[in-house]
Amino acid sequence: MNVVATLPLRLLRMPTRRRLVLVLGTLVVSLGLYGLAFPATYLGGVLLLPLVLCAWLFGWQGGLLCLAGIVLIVGACYEVSFGGTFWSSALFVSFVTRILYGLAVCLIVGVLRRMADALLGAQRKIARTEQAYQQEHALNEFKEQVLQNLSHELRTPLTHILGYLDLLETYQDQFDAATRARFIGYARSGCEELLSLIAMALDPAHDSGEQQSLHLSIFSLQHEVQTVMAHLEPRFLQDYRFELDISESVQVYTDPRFVRQIVRNLLTNACKYTPPQTRITVSAAPWLPRDGQQAHTDMICVRVSDEGPGIPPEQQPLLFQRFVRLPNAAASTQPGTGLGLAICKQLVEAMGGSIWVESTGQKGAGCCFSFTLASGSATGAEDQMKCEGGGNDRAKEIPRGTHEQHAVSSFRRSS
Repeated sequence: MNVVATLPLRLLRMPTRRRLVLVLGTLVVSLGLYGLAFPATYLGGVLLLPLVLCAWLFGWQGGLLCLAGIVLIVGACYEVSFGGTFWSSALFVSFVTRILYGLAVCLIVGVLRRMADALLGAQRKIARTEQAYQQEHALNEFKEQVLQNLSHELRTPLTHILGYLDLLETYQDQFDAATRARFIGYARSGCEELLSLIAMALDPAHDSGEQQSLHLSIFSLQHEVQTVMAHLEPRFLQDYRFELDISESVQVYTDPRFVRQIVRNLLTNACKYTPPQTRITVSAAPWLPRDGQQAHTDMICVRVSDEGPGIPPEQQPLLFQRFVRLPNAAASTQPGTGLGLAICKQLVEAMGGSIWVESTGQKGAGCCFSFTLASGSATGAEDQMKCEGGGNDRAKEIPRGTHEQHAVSSFRRSS
């Protein structure tokens, strides 16, 4: 029954040329059968098939044209067979009656065709409306999910800022000036992270490709990475083994705020999607291109590797797109906005570097995110920095005091 109902609709989807071939072929076969039986047997019923088919495929106008052709051919056959007696006999009355009957069939099928067109148009309109509704519903769900995840991401730096300010308020009499300055610096770093995340997520300037303002300086890469590691969530520091393989002599010429944001995002992603009690390593060395050429001493390659499930090669091109989460990440319970790696890519490219991922996708093999930075020991880096007015902006590492360690441990326990 379903085939009978859908076959006429399938015929309407055929191209015009195929419709015409089908009608002409049916007409030739029907006329041939009619001619073989004429005049001994009357097979007028076979002539209805091309008439109905033509009226359905081309409307009532096409049916009338087909009827006219059939009338001419059949009338010629009667004239040849019966001569002048045909026009004065009862055969002529029967012939005219069959013409009127064919005309009625043609008009009825034409009306059905118009009704079918109206129904199909209404179905298409309903389908477009349902599709638009589904798209709007999916977009609203996407917005709600993004806002929920973004709220979580914004809450993390806010918690750090509030925590250090609470420590300063509670233990201000016990801290020396250096410790207070250090905590204020940590709170400011959290503010910078928060502003960067807000700007990347909400500022339309990023969609138009505008570059972020850079504050270049030569600083110790090891110091900045250690600072980021010290400010990770306490549960991450307890659940994972962090290894730092960066020499104290490695210096880079770039924006320290951007470097901290990139390393923080990569380490946070590694902690989210890597099994607990596994190792996460941050290393740096002169960049060795993958084509085996000599290492670039003017570029430093920073690598963040883990021992997680890895990323399938076919999903890797999607990693650095905004608001895109891979299927495994979206199916997990870990919150995320799909902005972390997009932020990393934009910041790295703003500093003139590149970022990529290496992973086989095999379970336990993990993945390695790498990005390049300008080396601080490159020829002419200091002269360029002086021309840009950044000669005194070199970062220095300040030893952490006893009071600070006690305060930080107290803050982490309270979290």
